[in-house]
Amino acid sequence: MLEDTLKEGEWIVHKQYGIGQIRGVEEKKIGGKARSYFRVRITGGVYWLPTKKVPDYVRFVASKYKLYKTLRAIKEKPVELPKNYKQRNNLVAERSAEATLQATGELIRDLHGRKREQGGISSIVDERQLTNFRQQFIREMAVILDIDTEDAEAKLDKALAESQSKANE
Repeated sequence: MLEDTLKEGEWIVHKQYGIGQIRGVEEKKIGGKARSYFRVRITGGVYWLPTKKVPDYVRFVASKYKLYKTLRAIKEKPVELPKNYKQRNNLVAERSAEATLQATGELIRDLHGRKREQGGISSIVDERQLTNFRQQFIREMAVILDIDTEDAEAKLDKALAESQSKANE
């Protein structure tokens, strides 16, 4: 179980909050009961994660192997997303529910490809999703490779450029 292996200093990914580092364990009194929580530092704040029964949507930061495998997938030709926004949003929601680095990378590739296909015009929802997925992916890559976020962003952009060149063939 994840909660049995989490400790101070570990990097984790929360589906909603993104990447964070466990900074310790604190007791919190909620509803009259004292419970133990991991204090997780994220960009712009902190959240508390129960030390018992960690939710399924929290995972360890991916390995370098998984990162490079995902970057290879990003370099592939984008998969065409449904033109109907409801179908597209449902597909994106299903894929993002997996909460894996691979799923996030593929969504970035496909949403980016859709944006390019539309001539840079994309829906507000697509733009927001693409921005959020990019930020999470870049932060995780920076932690995995121990590089600046600017360098991680450049690596992602290079992979997306290769994907786009395949789409233009």
